[in-house]
Amino acid sequence: MSKRLIRVTPGEIKSKQGILEKQPLNAILFNGNTIFGRLVSVGASELVLKDTRDHQHRIALSDLYEVVYDDDQDIVPPSRHATL
Repeated sequence: MSKRLIRVTPGEIKSKQGILEKQPLNAILFNGNTIFGRLVSVGASELVLKDTRDHQHRIALSDLYEVVYDDDQDIVPPSRHATL
């Protein structure tokens, strides 16, 4: 079964927190850095990820470009682009 990359903007994270807590994900920052881990919590101004070495990373939502995870259930979300 194929996987699909699902992209979540910082504004959508709080509403999709239940889905994101079940997935290993990549947090992509505006400076180009990527942090891989599992979502621990989401606050008003930051999210916390735990990486594979059990280190916690606090990421300010203002520094976050998007969160990306693999969806293996073949559910395609609606496009963010009006032309697609």
